[in-house]
Amino acid sequence: MYEGPIVKHVPEDFLVRENMVVQLAEEVAASHQYLVLRKCGYTTHEAIRIVADLLSVSSREVSYGGLKDEDGVTEQLISVPAGVFAEMATGATSLEEGPRWIRLQHYGYGHEPLRIGQLEGNGFRIIVRNLDAEKAEFLESLKKENFFFLNYYGIQRFGVPGGPKNTHLVGAAILEKDWGKALQELIELRAPESCMAKQWRGGAERFFAELDPRVTSFYLASHASRQWNTQLEELVSRACPSRTISVNVEGMTYKYPYSADAVIKVLGAKSELPYARYTYENGNPVATISMRPCAVQTSVSFGRSELDERISGSYQIGLRFFLPSGSYATIAVDQLLSNATVRLSARETSESRSEDE
Repeated sequence: MYEGPIVKHVPEDFLVRENMVVQLAEEVAASHQYLVLRKCGYTTHEAIRIVADLLSVSSREVSYGGLKDEDGVTEQLISVPAGVFAEMATGATSLEEGPRWIRLQHYGYGHEPLRIGQLEGNGFRIIVRNLDAEKAEFLESLKKENFFFLNYYGIQRFGVPGGPKNTHLVGAAILEKDWGKALQELIELRAPESCMAKQWRGGAERFFAELDPRVTSFYLASHASRQWNTQLEELVSRACPSRTISVNVEGMTYKYPYSADAVIKVLGAKSELPYARYTYENGNPVATISMRPCAVQTSVSFGRSELDERISGSYQIGLRFFLPSGSYATIAVDQLLSNATVRLSARETSESRSEDE
């Protein structure tokens, strides 16, 4: 039975390459070495801990510019102290654990570690599967489209695949300094840190004090992201109440405008909304308020529609596009497919009326 389009059927369907321009230096004068981290099946936080163990350094000495999903094949830069990576420029180090793997390769040397905020954006190659023939043909006919979509945070911000989408509850408990609740919520998430939390035998506050502060900051950011999504949904309801569709994604509901004109109407009401960015310093959350755009514009290229080699009786199509840092490809694709459904329905209605006349 047809159940609609599928993204991330297998990790290889979702390819991500980070775009970050770094200033390189001669090895002899460098304090840091930059490595290309390619991974599948690991969160960035989990991969950083593994790399740190591999190189015998603290995880806090391994830095990065952005977080990448575990349910895809991703490529990003990380930085480590110069001299700890044994391989030469032509070599690589890898770790294979069945379908999960990590591969490291030398990229260059520099004078400073990488930091969140340096990332320009990410390039994506995505295969959408389980399409019916009509939708696959319609998407192929678009070839290349200037696409506007609402800049919601995606579900991966709120939990790992197959787990409860409650990372924001961990963040809320940390803000309230309800450490016992924060630890219990973390245990129930089935996230990479959940095993560590379950095995912890000390006080709950001490657990978060010893956790990499970037991980704690992530949970605080999840709380802020959920609040921001709620603000955006309320704005959409006010700006174009009759031109939206509600989509349920793994238990989380998103309200999408179903045309570029409707997205532009939302932008006309408000182009940005405030967002709280958190760091975790000396056991205390520190917030700074910034503005996040309500919508993003990108150019999507569509490949040829083909019979799906993994799901019998359906079709697949490849998509290529680039997004600025902080935007979610899954959110873009969800809205793209939802819009396509509405446009196909409108076309069929128009054709039906023409035949009646």
